[in-house]
Amino acid sequence: METLPVPKDLGPGEVLVKVLAAGICAGDAKCYAGAPLFWGDESRQAYCQPPITPGHEFVGEAVAFGDGAAEKYGLEIGDHCISEQIVPCWECRYCKRGSFHMCQPHDIYGFHQKTPGAMAEYMKFPSGAINFKVPKSIPPWKAAFIEPLACSIHGVERGDIQFNHVVVVSGCGPLGLGMVAAARQKNPAKLIALDMFDWKASDGVQARYVCGVQCLWP
Repeated sequence: METLPVPKDLGPGEVLVKVLAAGICAGDAKCYAGAPLFWGDESRQAYCQPPITPGHEFVGEAVAFGDGAAEKYGLEIGDHCISEQIVPCWECRYCKRGSFHMCQPHDIYGFHQKTPGAMAEYMKFPSGAINFKVPKSIPPWKAAFIEPLACSIHGVERGDIQFNHVVVVSGCGPLGLGMVAAARQKNPAKLIALDMFDWKASDGVQARYVCGVQCLWP
């Protein structure tokens, strides 16, 4: 643990947020454990840029704005808000066509110096981030699941599921269960969920509610 200064001197378009909840992604755990994907090895460069505050699954309360930020994002002081995990560069060919998940600099909160994450009392949404207001009716601990659920839905959308497809979701963690919920909305011919751990899969054989959606597993 260490004490960090509260971000100050907000630039145009920036938002200062008091963190209300932050999740721990499997990527955070792997990064902490020293996985080569994040720290590099003889065949790849390091992705993580230390020292950096982790955390890209989060929700916070807006407490200050740089010039134009409140109007740009439709936010007011006290609003609950989130930011998409990747802050687009808006210059590469992927950003220019709207494929922000492929942004070449790939500045994800909690890994790059440009984008410190949410495992601190305060964080800053940089200029260029994609931010959204979150209804206060959603408890913060649930709102922190917006980012992983969005990743699940994105994966299902990329899968282009059709009515006659047999869909298999391997892994019933938070992202896997989100994919089960999203895939059920596509109404494939059969939806199968797999997991190596009985404690995660056994009570879903008949029916399970995932993020408010009832999923029937054959």
